[in-house]
Formats: sequence, C-alpha cells, structure tokens
Amino acid sequence: MKKLFSTPIGWIVSSFLIFYSGFACAEGGDFAIPVVEEDEEVEAPPPAPAPIAGIGVAVLDTGVQLDPALNPVLFVPGSASYVGQNPFVDLAEQGTHGTAVAQIILTLTPQSKILSLQTSTGSTSVSGSAVEAALMAAAANPNIRVINHSNAALAGVSGAAMLATAVADQVVVMQAGNNWAPYPVGDARHAPGLSGKGIIVGGLGPEDEMLGFGNEAGDMAQHYVVATGSSQFADYWGTSFATPRVSALAAGLRFRWPDLRAEEIVAVIKRTATDMGAPGVDAKYGWGKINPTRAYSPIGLVYTPSAAGTTASPAEPAEEEAPSEDDVASTEVSLHRLTVGVPLFNALKGSGFFERVLVFDQFNRDFNWNLSASLKEQGATNSARSFYSDWRRGKTPALIGQSSAHQIFSFTLPQFNKDQATDPVLLVSTLNEQGLQSHLGFGVLPKAKSDPFLAMALKGFLNPSSFLNSKIRLGDYDADGVHSLIAFDATPDVGFDLRYSDIDDTSDNNYQGSQITAGSHVKFGDFGATIEGGWLSEGKSLFGGTASGPFAVDHAETRFLRFSGYRMLSAQTALVGSVTGGYTEVRSETGSSLSNFSDLVSSAWMLGLSTREVFKLGDSVSLTIAQPLSINSGSADVDIAYGIDPNNRVLRHQDRINFATSGVEGLVEVGYRMPWTDQFDIGAYLSLQSQIVGSRLQTLDPQFLLVGRSSF
Repeated sequence: MKKLFSTPIGWIVSSFLIFYSGFACAEGGDFAIPVVEEDEEVEAPPPAPAPIAGIGVAVLDTGVQLDPALNPVLFVPGSASYVGQNPFVDLAEQGTHGTAVAQIILTLTPQSKILSLQTSTGSTSVSGSAVEAALMAAAANPNIRVINHSNAALAGVSGAAMLATAVADQVVVMQAGNNWAPYPVGDARHAPGLSGKGIIVGGLGPEDEMLGFGNEAGDMAQHYVVATGSSQFADYWGTSFATPRVSALAAGLRFRWPDLRAEEIVAVIKRTATDMGAPGVDAKYGWGKINPTRAYSPIGLVYTPSAAGTTASPAEPAEEEAPSEDDVASTEVSLHRLTVGVPLFNALKGSGFFERVLVFDQFNRDFNWNLSASLKEQGATNSARSFYSDWRRGKTPALIGQSSAHQIFSFTLPQFNKDQATDPVLLVSTLNEQGLQSHLGFGVLPKAKSDPFLAMALKGFLNPSSFLNSKIRLGDYDADGVHSLIAFDATPDVGFDLRYSDIDDTSDNNYQGSQITAGSHVKFGDFGATIEGGWLSEGKSLFGGTASGPFAVDHAETRFLRFSGYRMLSAQTALVGSVTGGYTEVRSETGSSLSNFSDLVSSAWMLGLSTREVFKLGDSVSLTIAQPLSINSGSADVDIAYGIDPNNRVLRHQDRINFATSGVEGLVEVGYRMPWTDQFDIGAYLSLQSQIVGSRLQTLDPQFLLVGRSSF
C-alpha cells in the first residue's frame, strides 16, 4: 500500500510484520496483525440500498476521489467512511491509492459500480474495527458481489466479519502484501476459511517477474494468483494494484454469468490462470497469472442442451473439481472429440446450422460456439504429410517363430528417434501346398497373396496406398484390434478370401466396429479383377466418427460392394481402378443433434496409372484420380440449440439436413520415387484436391513434397 515501503521506517515496520506473523503461525493461535487504533468514531452500517444495474464492487481503501454528483452511474449508493472522513476523498499519502484502485476496476469492467468504504487514512496501519465494520456493511449490501480488500495486508479482523461475506456469497479479493515475505499476511490468512470464496493476489513487475517486495504464495498457494502490480492512474507499484485486476475479472464474470456462486467464480479464475514458475500450483506464483481470455472461454468438456431441455440450466452447476466421465451429459463435446466421418463432414460443414450453437461448460456457463469450425474429418491429414508418413513408417516384419505349418511375424515401425518407439504387433500365418492360407493379425491388416494390389506393390510400384486411399474406403480402419484372413487359391489365376476385423480403439475417438468382407480374384493374362462385398457394423459411430458428442449415433450398419481391377499395359506400366458403393442404415441416439436418419447411399471411385523404370532402373511414377467417399442420397433431422431468450428459455433450430453432395469432389495425386544409390532413395509428391462444402466449391488445395531416405 505504501510506496514500495521504500523508507527505512517502512523496512523496520515490514520486518516487524513478517516476524510477528511467523511467530503467530508457529504458536498455532489465531493470526492477527497488530494495528494502531485510530481515534475517529466508527459509523454504523448504512441500510441496504435498492437494487442497481451492474455489478457492485466494494473498495475498502483510502477513499475514491470521484465526485458522485458528477459520476452518479459509477457508484453504488451507500458509500461510507469508517475513519471519520469523506469516502469520496482519497487520503493516501501518495496522492492516490483507493482512487487508482477503483479506476482500474472501472476501466477493465465498465459494468462495475463502486461502493467506496473508506477504511484507511493512508498510514502504514489501519483500524481493525474500521475494516470489520466495512466488511459487515458490504456483506449486508445485496448489490455487492465482489469485495476488493486492497489494504488486507495491513488488517487483521476477526473471522466473523470474513464469514459474513462468505454467507453473502461475495467474492473477497485480498492483496498478498508488500512485505518481502514468502507468504501472504494480514486478512489474506482468512482465505482457507471462506469456503473457496476468497482469493489472494500477488504482484508482478513489468517483465512478469514477481515484485521483489511482494509477498509470495507460500502456504496459501491454493488460494493465490498473481497479476500485474501497476496502474496507469498512479506512478508506483504494489500488490494493491494487482488486486483490482482480479476484482475486475471477478466482477465481469459475475456480470456475464450472474447465477454462478462466488466459489465458482474463484475456481474459474484459478483454473484459467497461466501457469508460472514450477509446473502446477507452486509456493511462489500459486495458480499463476490471471488470464481473462481463458476465463471467458469454455472450461473442459462442453455440452449442448438436449431437445428435452427447456431452460438455460439443463444441469446442476459443477463444483470446482472436474466431474467424472460418467457425470458429464451425454451430449458432451470437446475439440478432440469433434471428428465425423468424411461423407458427413461436408454436409455438416456447409449446412450453416452449426455456426452458432449454444453450449455449456463444466461450470454451466453458456457460450455461443462455432461448432462447424471445430469439425474434423475422420482420418483426414495433410495429403503430402500422409504420403511421407506412409512411405517412412512401412511396417517391417521380423520372423520370430515357425514350424512346417505356420509362421509368426512381429511387425515394428522404424524408429527414427527414441520418442517414436512403438509396441510391436503380431501376425500369425499358416500356409499349405494346396493354396490355402490363413492369417491372424493384432494391429496388422493381413493381405492375401492373391491380392492384385499387393502383387503390384511387390513389383516396386510407388505408394500402393495411393490406389487404396483411406478416403475411398468404408472400413478396414488401421487401428488396434484383431484382423484375420482366410484365403484359397483354387488355381494360379483364381482366388477367394474372407476377412474379419474387430476394432476396439481406446483413443480419443473411442471407435468400436467390426467388418466382414468376402472377395474373389481372377487373372486373365495381363488383366485382373476383384469383386468384394462386405458388412460393416459400427457402435456409437458413423463412418468412423467419434462415439459421443452432438453427431453420435446409436448404431450404424453398412453393406458395401467394390469392383476393382488392373490391366498391364506393358511389362512396366499398369492401369488400375475401383468403384465402391455403400448402403447404410442408422439408428439415432437419444440426445444427439441428429436424428431420424433416412438410409444413406454412398459411393467412391478411383483410377490410377503406374509405371516404372522411366528414367532409371528401379524408379517408379504413379498418377491417381479419385472421388473420395461421398453420400449420394440421405438426410436426417437436426435439432440444435442456438441461444437463450429473455425468459431464460433455450432457443432451438429444427430442420432437415440433406447429406447429398451437390457437386463432384476430386483428388489428383502424382508421385515419383527413385533409388539414387543402394543406400539412398529420393521421392517427390504432388496432390491437388477440390472439396464441396454444402453447395460451395472450396479453393483447390495444392501440396508438394520432396523427400529423401537413407539406410545404413
């Protein structure tokens, strides 16, 4: 409060305060700072005034020198002096203190209204009885939602006055003090007894360093935050000026969400603070520096009110501790859980229904959120990055056991640095001379030897995944799970296979699904063809999207048919192609924003040309033109909350959304690979993709990549 306690007398007084506070804590008795009682008569608390517009903030300080006759809208009726002076005169020896504190609050939160409770004449001590009377007056005033106690370090009132503010559900913001102490002093010591409604504030310097004279968090770390300890309305620093920054934030939060309890306001401020010093809550910075931007943003999982909800409070407010997974509403959303299947992505993105959505966070605070901007495609990655990743991480089998009838392989990913180590996965293979083979893989998708695309890959063609791009497939998700294959070669030119996959992915998407595919393969000289039919069952998901959230479904079943083939144009060149069609039935999930699905019809196609030994022995070039999987017909009802009316009722948008894409999406990929030396390969990749979002063609997305790989 004093000007940095810069005088020798200030050093002696502050040292005495530190010694006394340490002695009182060591003795285990009630803590109190010795104060000098002033002779002035203490006034009785004024009667409770009429309700005001805005948020009332009581400023316990040296007075606020802003004329209420000229600025009536800045004040809460009932200001008073408890030192026998005028509450609208600033008694600070520096010329301004309480005034600067009030100006910080009014500047940062214009909705605030000040109640000036003059408790100090500006000296190095304050009257305990004056502070106690002011606290009781603030507690009795229903307009006061925040108390700024910026002379807390100089006061030591009884617990009764502090408890009165807690009973009144007021946020009590207290300075830590400017005593060079490793812990807060004065009234800040009451924070643990305020049921989470009190918060202590330390001061930061111009470079976000702790003020050298400012008291640190110490044993009050769980109740402590820091803020910049300066004011544009004064020419000195101190925790007194850090305190109103927190008071202004608390007032703004109470104005924006008036139903939040005081302890929830404090919890929001602490949980959104920017961590400083040692990770987590520490003895110097406590929770860290307040962060208003984060404080006004959703905390943790957010959820949309279900269609059954009629008010703006669909759930009980959360406590400070985060709820368990089972306690969160079924319509919960988080940024990493907004993944949807590729066929749905474009329709949802372009519908316009989800650009302004009403969501609630874990503190039951409402927000208008652009849900559309947070959507992600299942498996969607930068095409060039995906190419590089596939090329670099090819799974390498290691034979770890064999007999006359079977072989056991362990597949591991190449380790380019120690942070990329992965657990090995297994593949058990059984072969016989009659052309029957079986595979059982854990995390590996086995291939039949009759698979024509595998045969092409073995001939050295570049990046076979270009021909089986994930965007044109309905299933076969490359995730942890059990994958099996039984294949039979009736003749060297005719083969059959049956595949089964069971996926239980415990990652963010929490995907669960099973797939059965039966296929037959034929070869006639330079021509080969494959026909596959299958069934894909997905639990709580649709086309690989997240298993929870506003777009979740209860269950989806897809039946699909795929024709593919190749033609060897020469010994070095092949033409490949495939067409996929799917039919999906969806069972809606209660509480989801999408319901009453019609049957969905989807399709995809691909055409590719690959050649090798173009410029050098062993090189290869591929060109692929594809239409990613898209929905040709299908729709669903959409029911999404978008706001709150003056009667606190949820406003909802209800309509029918069409998933059919109006236009043709395209993906063109060109790749080149060449073995430069026996130990070094080079490769180049170019892609061009167009995307239809709703009825709009998005900008073409060109990507280029040049890579090299060496082996030792």
